[in-house]
Order: sequence, then C-alpha cells, then structure tokens
Amino acid sequence: MEKVFTLLWILFGIGVFVFRLIMKARENTVRESQERPRRPGNTAPELPTATFQELLKQMQSRNAGETATEAPVPAPRPAEVLPKPTVTRTPGGRLMPRETARPARSQERTTVRQVSLEAPATARPHTHLGPPVRRSAALPRASAEAPAVRSRQPTDAPAVSPLNETVRQMLARPESARAAFILGEIFQRKY
Repeated sequence: MEKVFTLLWILFGIGVFVFRLIMKARENTVRESQERPRRPGNTAPELPTATFQELLKQMQSRNAGETATEAPVPAPRPAEVLPKPTVTRTPGGRLMPRETARPARSQERTTVRQVSLEAPATARPHTHLGPPVRRSAALPRASAEAPAVRSRQPTDAPAVSPLNETVRQMLARPESARAAFILGEIFQRKY
C-alpha cells in the first residue's frame, strides 16, 4: 500500500511540474505578443527603397557626427570621382586608431653571463698532479719502537712498469679522468 501512495505522490509532482511549464510558456507568449505587436495581415516588412550606397552614406554621416535627419544622399554617378579622405578611416567612417603595440613580455633573461658547468671548483690548474703518490709500505708506522731517525735504505718494493705510471699520471688530471669516464661509457655500455 505504501508503494501505491509513493507512486501517486511522484505522479502528482510530475503533474504539477508539467502544469507550471505550460503556464510559463503561455505567459511568455503573451508578453512577447505585447512587446512585438503583429503587423496587420502578417505581411513581411517592406524592403528599403534606398540603395546600398545611400545607406552607407547615411551611416558614415552618423558616425562622423552629422545629423541623420537629412534626406538620403543620391548615389554617385560613375563619372563622378569621390575625393580621397586625408585621414585614414575605417570602412565605417571612424578614425583609424593610432596605437603602438607594447613589446611582448618575456621571462627570458638575455643579459645573464654564460658560465660553464665544467669549471673546476678550485683555482688549481688542470696540469696540477696533486700531492705526490707514495706507497703505504713506505709511510712511517705509529709504534713505540720506531727509531728516532730513519735510515735511507732501499726497500724491496716491486718495480712499477712504465704503463702503470703513465695511466696513474693520466688519471691524476681532471680532463684525462673525464675522457676515460666517457670512453668507458662508450665501450662498456650497460644496455
């Protein structure tokens, strides 16, 4: 039984909504008929008797500030030549605007000095080799029995080949290390 009452309420609401739409449509048609009275006999409005040139002259005279109560200007004959206006005007007769365009707004800064990102962090030259490289076996040990004066005896260190020495010197310079890294990436690609 509840479902029947709910259905009746929904139908009643729809009926009220449709009734209000119909009433608004009638009010709108009555108001429009009062605002725009119909012509007798439902005839179409007559076409203007003036030519396009005459209408154009009328509009130009209105735009130029002249009174529009004058009679329509007759169309110029083909033999007549109209004088050229001294000031440039729009097709409607208004003066052309004399505006200058503002420069385009740009967020690009062109006055910034270009700085290389590869500049060294310190002021050392690229040819600087850094501190001398020594083997750890030749460094002094921190022990209580260390003699106060070390004797200069040759150690039995293995001889360093000239190729190893050349590679060590090349990798000590930043530009050589950079070139070695790039070559390593080229010849040993991961992907």
